[in-house]
Amino acid sequence: MKRPLIGEILRDKFNISNQDILQALEIQKKNGGYIGQILIQIGSITESQLLEALSEQLSIPIKLQVDEIRFQEVVNELSTKISLDFFYKSGFLPFDIQDNSLLTLTTDPLKIHVISKLEQDTGLKIKLFLTYDRYIKSLYRKYIDTNSEEFVSLEEDDPEKLKDMALEVPVIKYLNDIITRAVELNASDIHIEPQEKRFIVRFRIDGVLHEMDEIDENFYLALTSRIKLLSGLDIAEKRLPQDGKFSVRIGSSPIDIRTSTIPTVKGEDVVIRLLYRGKLTFELDKLGIKKDHYDILVDLIKRPYGMILVTGPTGSGKTTTLYSVLSMLNSQEDKIITIEDPVEYQIEGLNQIQIKPEIGLTFASALRSILRHDPDIIMVGEIRDKETAEISIQSALTGHLVFSTLHTNDAPSSLFRLLEMDIEDYLINASILGIVAQRIVRTNCPYCSEPVELEDNIVKKFKLDELSQKFGHLLEKKEFRKGKGCDKCANTGYRGRIAIYELFEYSEDLKEAFVNHKSIDSIKNILSQKPYYRTLREDGFLKVIEGITTIEEVLRIA
Repeated sequence: MKRPLIGEILRDKFNISNQDILQALEIQKKNGGYIGQILIQIGSITESQLLEALSEQLSIPIKLQVDEIRFQEVVNELSTKISLDFFYKSGFLPFDIQDNSLLTLTTDPLKIHVISKLEQDTGLKIKLFLTYDRYIKSLYRKYIDTNSEEFVSLEEDDPEKLKDMALEVPVIKYLNDIITRAVELNASDIHIEPQEKRFIVRFRIDGVLHEMDEIDENFYLALTSRIKLLSGLDIAEKRLPQDGKFSVRIGSSPIDIRTSTIPTVKGEDVVIRLLYRGKLTFELDKLGIKKDHYDILVDLIKRPYGMILVTGPTGSGKTTTLYSVLSMLNSQEDKIITIEDPVEYQIEGLNQIQIKPEIGLTFASALRSILRHDPDIIMVGEIRDKETAEISIQSALTGHLVFSTLHTNDAPSSLFRLLEMDIEDYLINASILGIVAQRIVRTNCPYCSEPVELEDNIVKKFKLDELSQKFGHLLEKKEFRKGKGCDKCANTGYRGRIAIYELFEYSEDLKEAFVNHKSIDSIKNILSQKPYYRTLREDGFLKVIEGITTIEEVLRIA
């Protein structure tokens, strides 16, 4: 039976367009190389998609992790028989011996001459396993490491050499690899950091940083120069912070990249923020909000005027919730204007303003100006001072629906934060419609999570049975789960994130208590009697009961 072409498998399995395949074939005619690698380079597929397609085409299994103790033993045994350097540079690395077979990782199974030489030198039959190029490199550096330099020594203040090295193939390939890997793991940021005696690459996955690689100094210098080059930054400037941007395509998905460099005493710290244009879905009911809270929030945002506050620390998903609400309200009948710092995503139908304090365009000054533009709905990215708070409240009182954010620990505290800004209590009562507090928790990995039993003392301590009984009508299922850790989740046990919420409608009984007592305890006492109300932690525990996340994760966040 004729073996299918790799392009056909990629097209059928991952919907790669014929146009991309034809483009790759043209490049192959001019420059040579494998069609799969060319498709990675032009951003049509990811490395994992190529690996899967090659496995199907050649009937070679994929192996993403080996027993490293056994690997060391095999390396020691083979080091006197074969040149491990030669096979490593050819994309092969033996890792075990079983039943007269040498089990070997490879990134290039079509190099028949290398396989023949390996069989000839060892006297063993070769059994191949496909893996990532980065994994072979990490094993090689960790256990074999011949200290061979891919780069010549480099002076840090030589911009011309830095520029030349930024264009070297290994640097280009490595940057492509780490961006692709970050996208596969759904990372939000890549950190390239100088440490005391080493340089590390870390990914922020679901809000938590994980160390992914370690690089030498010359490679670090070339890599940071490559990033600066793509971002339109000054390669020679290492004394001042710089910000830039560029775009890439990974597996047919467009990715906007924001870069930032800051000087530290050990060198330049570089952060790459990944913005997934193709994954944007600002749908409120997909964020993790339960039906009772969803119904209350939808009722609030349909009011003709007033203010709704969303509160939480930086990175708690406030902007995503607001974008989702505005997307729901976005129509031809209403004019929506937003004032943001920064504008993370551009949404069709919204008039979005990026503030620029250095030229006097602040939240307050922009808010004054947009009121003359006859808006129906206004979103103020953050209330940072009394002036912005006053204008926002006045806007809400004069026929506008206003959304904004604050930094407080919970929803009731937002009322008292406004008081601290010297806003009169009667203005707060007249303008506020409702308040939402939120956090983001990591969700159990769908690939490796499994049912678990919680100890009775844990169930009692956090009153999980009482919560289950009180809010049972909101639970889709009851099953505690926990991820074991796998390659799909970077061995964390978590993949993806979901929001947990605390919200309330600012009703008359709450307004009366606020004016009369000015006590957060009195507000919380009234809220605790409302059938829909629960704290952030309690909302998180509902998701624990459903097997969506874990007790540890909720306690980490709330």
